[in-house]
Amino acid sequence: MEIILHIAFNQDGSCFCLGTNKGYLIYNISPLKKLCQREFKDGIKIIEMLKKTNILAIVGNVFDKKESEFSNTKLKIWDDLLMKKIIELEFDSEILNIKLKTDKVFLTTVNNNLYVIELPKLNFLNIFQIYENSNGLFSISSDEKILVLAFPYINSGFVKIKHYNKKINVPNINAHDTEISYLTLNPEGNLLATSSQRGTIIRIFNTLNGELIQELRRGAKKAEIHFITFDLNNKFLACSSDSGTIHIFSIYTSIKYLTEKGIIKDKSNNSNKKEETNIKGEKIEIPKNQKSFIGSIISVLKLGISYFESEWSFAQFRLPKNEDEKTIISFSQFDNSINVLTRSGILYKASFEPSLGGECDKINEINLFKENPEN
Repeated sequence: MEIILHIAFNQDGSCFCLGTNKGYLIYNISPLKKLCQREFKDGIKIIEMLKKTNILAIVGNVFDKKESEFSNTKLKIWDDLLMKKIIELEFDSEILNIKLKTDKVFLTTVNNNLYVIELPKLNFLNIFQIYENSNGLFSISSDEKILVLAFPYINSGFVKIKHYNKKINVPNINAHDTEISYLTLNPEGNLLATSSQRGTIIRIFNTLNGELIQELRRGAKKAEIHFITFDLNNKFLACSSDSGTIHIFSIYTSIKYLTEKGIIKDKSNNSNKKEETNIKGEKIEIPKNQKSFIGSIISVLKLGISYFESEWSFAQFRLPKNEDEKTIISFSQFDNSINVLTRSGILYKASFEPSLGGECDKINEINLFKENPEN
């Protein structure tokens, strides 16, 4: 029986990878098509894809490095076309998390180290100590021209930001009063979204100065956050959790803030015409999150937030009640829809209406191991 060990979308959400106890599989999203399936003895624990290329970062699923070439302490930069390793690095402890850029690889290990390694020279640019967590959390900006790194700092609830393209020193961000459960950067790295172990609130910060911009309320009950992601156009943010509901939020407040501060440019050509545009200068409809005063006074007093209302999601997609495995999300590049991939190998596609919100419409549901995805 094939068991999924790892699921991941590539940087723009156009493909996804599955690491299994038998090897790995890579799929194209639109149209849905299996691009390759490779078998490796003992399986692949982690797989990350570099954009839409044949270059992968893989980590094996064997605990004893003496028994296998693919152990969980070895990172291999792999050429899927040639089916051979390009680079191999071995570490003293198990690798937990990996991110790729064209000229760099980032990874965390069980001993709470975060490594920034230059490719192909294998120069160790940085080694950071991160707050102890079983997932090796960190995030990088996906824009190829911009490099921003965010990770849980050595104090509980704090996040450290490092800009590699700007000479600025951002104060460590006191994001939550409990441990960070998930964090992610938007493509350009100017926004950071974080959640805590409670999983009720997602906060969005300006990465240039650490200021809290927007507070999003996932729910009132505690939940384990599985995944948080921004869409490529910086209009929406989605999160998944063990509650079984995917929440979609508008981040218009955050983008408006960045524009007013001059951090991003308003690309509207007609200065007299006041129309709202996204980060790429495209006219957008403005979805409105529902407002809530729950917890707002605490947020204002503790974090200095300049907005007095936390915001509830404007659209939701509910998974079947028996679907409680880890879930990841990508936004479609072509329409207002999301792709939801579960650790059990189910791929959902659902659409949402930006101006109305509410329940998403399920477009498709495919079991990748029981159906032919090309049909």
